[in-house]
Amino acid sequence: MDSAPEKITAFEKRLKRQVIGKPHRFLAVVPLGFEQTFVQEMFGSSQDSITYNIIGDGKVEFTAKLVEAWKIVAFSRIANRVLMHISDFKAENFRDLERKASEIPWELFLPNERSVHIHVTCKHSRLYHSDAVAERLQKMIEGGSAPLAAAPSSFRPPSRNLAEASATPSAGAPRNAPKAEENVPPQNIYVTLIDDRCTVWLDLAGEELYKRGHERFVNDAPLKETIASAMLFEAISTLHIIHHQSSIINYPLSITLIDPMAGSGTFSLEAAYMANGLIPGKCRDFALKHQPAFKQATWNHIVSQSSSLREEPSLLTSAVDSLQHCHPPKEEPSLLTSAVGLGSHTIAKIITSDISEKAIGIIRHNVECSPLAKSTTGEQAAPTVNPQHRDFFSYTAAEIADACPEGSSPVIVLNPPYGKRLDFDAPKLYTKIGKKLAELARELAPLGNALTVAILAPKDDPRPSSKYTCTANLLRECPALDAAKNRDAKCIVTSHGGLSLNAIFARI
Repeated sequence: MDSAPEKITAFEKRLKRQVIGKPHRFLAVVPLGFEQTFVQEMFGSSQDSITYNIIGDGKVEFTAKLVEAWKIVAFSRIANRVLMHISDFKAENFRDLERKASEIPWELFLPNERSVHIHVTCKHSRLYHSDAVAERLQKMIEGGSAPLAAAPSSFRPPSRNLAEASATPSAGAPRNAPKAEENVPPQNIYVTLIDDRCTVWLDLAGEELYKRGHERFVNDAPLKETIASAMLFEAISTLHIIHHQSSIINYPLSITLIDPMAGSGTFSLEAAYMANGLIPGKCRDFALKHQPAFKQATWNHIVSQSSSLREEPSLLTSAVDSLQHCHPPKEEPSLLTSAVGLGSHTIAKIITSDISEKAIGIIRHNVECSPLAKSTTGEQAAPTVNPQHRDFFSYTAAEIADACPEGSSPVIVLNPPYGKRLDFDAPKLYTKIGKKLAELARELAPLGNALTVAILAPKDDPRPSSKYTCTANLLRECPALDAAKNRDAKCIVTSHGGLSLNAIFARI
């Protein structure tokens, strides 16, 4: 009886020494092309305490202590997953795999009585059968620690690209709601076998981070929340850089966000979360909360900082102070506070509309089911989402200028239909959009407003006979969106739902 407390204490000491107290490698999986956006969001200028390496393909490695990774899970709007490195070793055969895997102290990373989902990718290795590798690892996990519930008999197909690990939800389907089974996120182990080198990662989130923890219905071809947030950060960053280059010092910036093809309202909802200081970590459960190293008091302290970020000078550096002192963009601290503290000053107004009555109903439902239904920030309510039934092409420059509060810059965000999965002429639509944007920019200029645009366009089919030329048509009609012709334009090549896309940002 007396020995029980000593065993618990010994285990806690192991946790502190091997898991909590020392730095680890982590891998953040982010939307393709937005690796630098994630770095700016979470790290900014706080590179003294956290070292990172952008390795491409939607992946950013960083070295930090576990609690710092928890902060990224709690606060990041752009990351899809955050994985913790557990082990790596040479494995040319199953004997090597089993021997090395049995040496991993699984009990320090995985909870008891939980099913473990093992995802394996094999490339250029003698062990090439991913399901067989997963089965052997499952046995090692069950035998090397306290009993774990057996994993499903049929493993999920291994993803060749972690950034595309989950399919885009179908039209009209609910997403982001908790799982029905115990409402507990899964424990995921990701394993890569490349050139006979086995690397093992533990997923800290469980389910992908684009899920915000409450029910959200989606319309046709929905946009993931993480890509929407990354585009909002890039649009705000474009304004920051331009204002600095123009020697404009009336920071913080104020924008009027116009989301005129709202669909499910993803852009507007994410912007409203930023403006209201709502962080993903307060709205949902994570796998890390069920792992042995989790400390509830530490987590409570992390999420409470959404209202007082200036108390945390390392990871959560305040962008407000940076902007007020007009630091050059390369020295600018983290834009994370655009999602919390700075956002309430930056996003002055949100205008949401769609030509579809169905879309308007979906957006209203999503607002009612979200924390926005009862959230306010500061002395007065921050911007929220009130969708209107309207055609984008009916907007005029005069009414956009009138809708912008004094000192506010209009920013249009667009995720038009792509056409490859929907039955209509997409290139013709992008031609029309390009003409409309050029017209609005031209007519806003005499009114003292420059228009900032963030738009997703599918990459063109390069075959000579192809008529699928959405991006080319858009840039032809609105040359100011072309980075080759406008120094205030930028193009990020990304992907979504298996389609290659151009994310275009420009002040026009």
